[in-house]
Amino acid sequence: MARYKFSEEPKGGVGMEVVAGDEGELINAAATALCLFMWDQDTVEERQEVPVAWYGFDLGTTILGLLSDLLYRMDDGWVFKRFVMQSLDEVDELDERHRKKQLKVSGTAYGEPHDPERHQLRFPVNAVLLPKLKVQVVDEGLRLYCVLDV
Repeated sequence: MARYKFSEEPKGGVGMEVVAGDEGELINAAATALCLFMWDQDTVEERQEVPVAWYGFDLGTTILGLLSDLLYRMDDGWVFKRFVMQSLDEVDELDERHRKKQLKVSGTAYGEPHDPERHQLRFPVNAVLLPKLKVQVVDEGLRLYCVLDV
């Protein structure tokens, strides 16, 4: 079972640590932790499903990109309760800028359009930052650490 915790970063922001048994569980838990940090989850219902896909060069940048895309969608009027990954694949969809294989995560975010009368924002997040991004193998499986710009 995945676990996550938040801590104050000495140079600003909030550190988000997620520990999970495998890659899929890590991705789902990281997205859910971000939603939990931002929104009072008692006010969010899973009324709609939003397909989400993102590419990265490794597991860490793929998760960071997915979290950034969820932030963009929340800034565009959505609130989410959780994310469920359907696939994580190595792809060869290369272009002139990207000449190596990439990872592609695809899944579904569950939530609803933002209603200011019902949804309580706990902590606004501006971005998920690349510095200090780290994915490590640990006894429990995998550990992700990143910093949220709040």
